[in-house]
Amino acid sequence: MLVYSPEEEENFFDQIEQVYLLAESEDVEAAEELLLEIESSIPDPKENCSVGDIMLDNIYSFYDQIAEPEKALPYFLTETQYLKEKIQNGETVKGIVHFLTTGNIYYTLQDLDKAREYFKIAYQLGKKKIFADYHPDFLFMALAAEEDFADFKRNYIPSDDDEEGDELTDEQQDLMDTYCEKGNHEMDEERYNAAADWFQKAYAVLPEPKEDWEATGYITASLGDAYFSAGKFKEAKEQLEIAHAFYGDENSNPFVLLRLGETYFELGDQDKALGYLLSAYKMEGQQLFEDDNKYLKFLKKHHQL
Repeated sequence: MLVYSPEEEENFFDQIEQVYLLAESEDVEAAEELLLEIESSIPDPKENCSVGDIMLDNIYSFYDQIAEPEKALPYFLTETQYLKEKIQNGETVKGIVHFLTTGNIYYTLQDLDKAREYFKIAYQLGKKKIFADYHPDFLFMALAAEEDFADFKRNYIPSDDDEEGDELTDEQQDLMDTYCEKGNHEMDEERYNAAADWFQKAYAVLPEPKEDWEATGYITASLGDAYFSAGKFKEAKEQLEIAHAFYGDENSNPFVLLRLGETYFELGDQDKALGYLLSAYKMEGQQLFEDDNKYLKFLKKHHQL
């Protein structure tokens, strides 16, 4: 098992982020070149590397986003062949999801027989629970009798891609969750600049327009909190304002209001500081200020609570 050190892992994620940034800037050729360079640095089978499954997730995610999923297929077939051999030898495999993703690629390419083959393997290994976040066709194809599957193929209509972008792909979601988890860990360790870097990476995963994604509120609030804790108040204000605009006045987030008030206090804007701090106090009361009484004393000095 090839296990990346924390430094190697961070460099790996930095490179993956650069792939997405290049793709967002419409330099797809450079993004693909970098992606494949990263892939080639990780030996096959990917299951035997601590970042191997993440690498394959990003191979699929990238080619799916540029509507060329067939380019991801060779990388998955190499891995699934290895996993099949492990299964035949009675060995346990971790990469059950690879069979689902391989089937998903074939499904996208409208090769339903091949898709069914891989969905059936995924079901044998993971049962129904592994299909929970996937298209309902996948589980049906895994379980359908031959006659029912033949009817399914005759009546099959490819899905309309107009809905693309309504949800993050599983790969994007996993990557964003990983970055946020690392950011939260750094916050717990009081390494605030490092935490901000991870939250920035998580935010970069969200496609444009970012305000359309539910995760925007949480990530920008977390990023603002990290900047505030690091004493970078201008940067904190920018992110917290994004978070506040995302939640809106009707669904205001008391923590965001608190941090905004504290940030404006540190920047010397007492009027805005009072406005946000008072709003936070009205929503959650005095317990919201328990980490630092300085701001509560300031509020009490100017308002009768």
